[in-house]
This record gives sequence, C-alpha cells and structure tokens, in this order.
Amino acid sequence: MLAFFKLFYTAFISLFSAFLNPLFGVVIFLVYMQYKKINKMEIKILGEAKRSIKKKLIRSLITGLLCSSIGIVIIMFLGITIMPKDFIFILPLAVILMLINIRYLCFSYAGGVVAISSYLFGVPTINISSVLVLIGILHLIESMLIWLDGSTDPLPLFIENKEYGIVGGFSLQRFWPIPIVILLLTLGQMEGAKEIVLPDWWPIFRGTNSNIENMSLQMVILVAALGYGDMAITNTPEETCKKSAKRLFVYSIILIILSVISTKIDIFKFIAAVFAPLAHEGLILYGQREEKLGKPLFTKKSMGVTVLDIKENKPGHIMGLNRGDVILKINNYYIYSQKEIQLVLTQIPSYIWIEIMDLKGAKKTLEYTNYQIGIKSLGILIISDESQVVFDISREYSLIKKWIKKRKNKK
Repeated sequence: MLAFFKLFYTAFISLFSAFLNPLFGVVIFLVYMQYKKINKMEIKILGEAKRSIKKKLIRSLITGLLCSSIGIVIIMFLGITIMPKDFIFILPLAVILMLINIRYLCFSYAGGVVAISSYLFGVPTINISSVLVLIGILHLIESMLIWLDGSTDPLPLFIENKEYGIVGGFSLQRFWPIPIVILLLTLGQMEGAKEIVLPDWWPIFRGTNSNIENMSLQMVILVAALGYGDMAITNTPEETCKKSAKRLFVYSIILIILSVISTKIDIFKFIAAVFAPLAHEGLILYGQREEKLGKPLFTKKSMGVTVLDIKENKPGHIMGLNRGDVILKINNYYIYSQKEIQLVLTQIPSYIWIEIMDLKGAKKTLEYTNYQIGIKSLGILIISDESQVVFDISREYSLIKKWIKKRKNKK
C-alpha cells in the first residue's frame, strides 16, 4: 500500500507541472474563447452575461482539476501504460471525423475505428486495451464533470415546436481544461528515475509485449479539453445533466471493464473496440429522440406567463422564482404577457406579491420589498406571444455540408 501511496504522490506532484506546459496554456485559451462566444450570445438574449468569462474559466479549471485527479488515481492503480505511437493515427482521424459531424471529434469514434482496424488487419499497430481504457477513463471524467458542472449557466432559448408553438429550452455548453498524468513506456532505464516496488500484477495494461523489466515507466502530462453540449427542452437543465451523466458513467464503466478483460481474453479487444463508437453514438441518438418526441417542459399557458430563466441577485431570484413557474397575478393584476408585468412595474412599487403555480401544479405566493428605490424589474425571461425564435433545433452540425451549402449559395 505504501508503494501505491508513493506512486499517487508522484503523479499528483507531476500534475501541477501542467501549469508550466505551454500546451496547457493553449487549451485554457481555447476554452476562454468558447466562453467568450457564449457570453456574446447571453448578451444578445438576456441583455447581459450571466457570469464573467473569468469566473466561468476559473470554475471550469477547478472542476476539471478535481475530476481529472480521480481519473489519475484510476490510471495509476490500473497501471495504464501507452506507447507514443498509439495516438498518432487517432488524433488526425478525430479531426477528419469532426468535418463530417462536429460530435465525432470525440475519441470514442476515432479510437474505436483505429482499434478495430488494428485488431482485424494489424494496421496500425497499437495497444488496443490501453487506448480503449484511456478513452473509457476520459469519458468517466467527463461524466463527473457533467454531473457537477454541466448545468451551470444554461443559455435560455426560444424554439419553434409544431405542436406547442414557441417553447422554451436551454442550450447547455461547458468546457473544461483537463491535465492527465499517464504512464509512458520508454526503452532502457532513465537517469535519475525513482524506483518504486509495486505488486507483480501491476501494471495491468502494458503498452508493449516486451519484457517491462527492461523498460522504464515515465510519467507524462497529457492535456486536453473536454466539452459538453446538450439541449434541455423536456426537462430542466439540472435533470438533463443528471441523465446524461448517469448514462455516460455507465458507458465508461462498461468500456473500462471490457478493456480490462481484453488484457486476458483477446476477442474482448474487438468487442471493446466495437462497443466504444457504437454505444456512444447510441447514447446521443437516444437522447436526441427523447428531446424530439418528449413533451416540452417550458410552454406558453392559457393563464399566466411561464418563467424560462431568472437573473441572479435580481428581485425574481431573491423572492424565489424558479424556472418553469407560471406567474398568475402580480399585486392582484392578472398577467397574460410582458405588457401586464411592465404595467405593474411602471408604478415602481416598493412592495409586490406574486401568485404563481410551480411545475408540480402547486400554487404559492411570493413577496419582495424594496423601500429605497422601488421595484423596476423582476429580472426574468418569460415565454409569451412576444417571444422570438432564436434557435433552430434542426440546424446543421456537419462542417463539410456547411461548406458545400456556402459554395452553392455563392454560385
């Protein structure tokens, strides 16, 4: 046990060296640019950003480090070793697949295809078990990140629905810089290397068939950015993230188990390789089908107006309004649209009471007072006849198809 403690300690010390890695700085910058785009969209829809780019980036960095630390513990315990050439073909293929559909950038697709080719044809030569288990661990980390942070700052959108007209929904977009410590096999003994005596069964995943006693295991920092994108239409953002995280967690555990078995039973290399892309695609298609066929949660009502989103630290947030609440009355005035709300607030009252009905159908009365400056706005976004569609749920995600359409339009 002491040997494993030394191993984990060395790994976590190595983790902090990621901040000295220029590539990690590039990853953080790319995440920053993504949040910059999101903030522009928030300003367009809400009039202001929900949170500064700096705060979003810091939150992503902290949660990323926390969850990647759990992944490192698993990597060190299993002794997942790789060779530098294992990902030479996976990275370019992932970029090519991204051009077909942006979601194919995920390593489960490129890694699965390369692993299948390696198993059936022997080209390219990679350690299938090590590659697939690493992909499984990255998805395990992603599932934890989605559970903890996926529903942070959801972007409210108005969507056209054939049956319900204009409905509300949320675009969920989060990005996390991830540093991972991996074990790299190198020929010969390295100068200044520390010798740690570990059990005979370790490592389970060997990056080569050669005698590992004649090689060195070097801890190397692998940096990446994990992203999560989803739509919450039939559920709240929190419920959508919990569902996605649970399914991805189960997927990653199964892939890790198949990869472990494949170190002993050869046919499981092929089974795990096929499972990686097909099961991942199945999760996405199943989730999309749920959103397409399910009943929208945030819809216009015959009585009152539906609250889609609430700005933090504004009257609506302070008094306890929640997403999906239906405002029936304000100060005994019946509310049917934004106009009635504005009519009440033009008087700048110092005290208001709101009668609402929550998602479960329970009626409540909420109160708020401000005797200093009065109440000019509730700080809420509602679904009403004045709502304008700003998102097309059927939009194209293929970069190649987008390029072809642009070329045709120019002609």
